[in-house]
Amino acid sequence: MSTLATPVANLQVAPSDKLHDLLADYPDLLEQADTHCWAMLETAKLHTFDANTVMFSENMECKHLMLVVEGTVRVFKDSDEGREMTLYRVEPGELCIHNLNNLVNGMPYPIMAQAETSVRGLVISRSEFHNTMSKSDGFRNYVLRSLTERLANMVNLVSGLAFDRLDLRIACWLQTQFERNCGRPIAITHSDLGHELGTTREMVSRILKDFEHKRCIKLSRGSIHLNCKHTLKLVSQGKGKRTSRG
Repeated sequence: MSTLATPVANLQVAPSDKLHDLLADYPDLLEQADTHCWAMLETAKLHTFDANTVMFSENMECKHLMLVVEGTVRVFKDSDEGREMTLYRVEPGELCIHNLNNLVNGMPYPIMAQAETSVRGLVISRSEFHNTMSKSDGFRNYVLRSLTERLANMVNLVSGLAFDRLDLRIACWLQTQFERNCGRPIAITHSDLGHELGTTREMVSRILKDFEHKRCIKLSRGSIHLNCKHTLKLVSQGKGKRTSRG
């Protein structure tokens, strides 16, 4: 990823003997890394960002590839009206499709990215990236596979926006988050959930109130509690009273 903000720590070359540890979440990259790829990785510099730092913005020129080794980056699109929608997140072991697309094709970023947590990443120059893409079959295959995987996820996102009702999208999102949290409450405001799904706080509140009426969740200030997993699953499958498409 290209960077918009100054790092909280000075750039420092990542020690060669620490690269394996830093890239532990990139097993496919390590498996396919050849001499050319390792030469590129050894030029990487460790870059640190504070939480909430805007890392890149729309129409920004990309000058680096960044391999996230710690933390989470939220990639999103905003509108002139101030609405946002999360496109995806980049965590250790993952690449940003827009970062790759800009590096490969020179296309400007049509999105924004922000550090959700404190983030550390290995920063590789554009020239080193292109040099390695031309010389390393293993690295080139890894990048292309990452692009196709992310593109498949983006197709699913667009399909959901085009064809799924908003209440089903919210129910599916809640299901996924409750599974990740092992049933524990989800700490999120209605406004933030609207930003996740590209809708308004008012629409989210209305649908969540309907879910609460169905007794599948319970709402409290700044959090959502799971009341009945089975009922929430039925709601996510479109069974029950139809609410708004949004």
